[in-house]
Amino acid sequence: MSPRVICMGEAMGEIAATPAGFAVGVGGDTFNTAVYLARAGVDCAFASAVGPDPFGQMIRARLIEEGIDDALLFDSDRETGLYAITTRDGERSFHYWRDHAAARHLLRDHAGPLAAAIPQAGVLYLSGITAWVLGAEAGALLALLEAARAAGVMIVFDGNYRPRLWAGQEDRARDLFRRIGALSDLLLPTAEDEALLWGDAGPEQSLDRLSGGSAARIVLKIGAQGALLRQDGRTRHIPVPVPVTPLDTTAAGDSFNAACLAALLAGAPPEDAVLAGHALAARVIGCPGALLPRPVPRRAGHG
Repeated sequence: MSPRVICMGEAMGEIAATPAGFAVGVGGDTFNTAVYLARAGVDCAFASAVGPDPFGQMIRARLIEEGIDDALLFDSDRETGLYAITTRDGERSFHYWRDHAAARHLLRDHAGPLAAAIPQAGVLYLSGITAWVLGAEAGALLALLEAARAAGVMIVFDGNYRPRLWAGQEDRARDLFRRIGALSDLLLPTAEDEALLWGDAGPEQSLDRLSGGSAARIVLKIGAQGALLRQDGRTRHIPVPVPVTPLDTTAAGDSFNAACLAALLAGAPPEDAVLAGHALAARVIGCPGALLPRPVPRRAGHG
């Protein structure tokens, strides 16, 4: 059985513009990854906080529907965050209402239960958005990661950098990302994000900088060109097998990370794990929205 994975971060209400009007749902980067991990058969929990509003209820219901443990999803009297999403030529634009969302107070209000649960996990997954959401309690976040690492928990970090969130705080973002990266075992960054945050001239420079930490393996996503795998001092380019024209790039990285991590936890060679990430991401960007429709179980006796 794969180790239990805890995905920590933020889930929000989602209002998506569609040709038929507006669709209401839920989403968030680590939430999306948790969903795809669970669909891959990984024992998974989601750590966050939601309000008593309808979006909080939808998030909890979706976790139950997907078979994700919600024991670390805490109730709050604060509101659940909300975002609106539009797409044009396959690229997405977001508008957020989340500055005072319940998830931003997760470590302040629920540090004790998290500190007890996370060292019992096999894997802790978080992102650059998690870092922003919990950034007001950066010391508590880093202490939580240090305790997890000391307990032998595998820490996985996707440096999902969003300039609008960190506007005017870029130095703070770099410091926090660097410190989280130094505690991580597996890094799943995106070349475009690394260049925006660090000014890297190209993917190789990003890999060289990231290799200075403790991560035994780095998978750097490079868009349509595929990914670069850095391990044991070697870099291998693993291209996307079949080019895909995106309909909606929402959750491309989230789904890639889930499939890649699930394959690694199942014992797949790293190259095959990256290919699994490519395969799921290709499906996701070919459909509207972050989450593909749930597979319909095949009934016994039917082909």
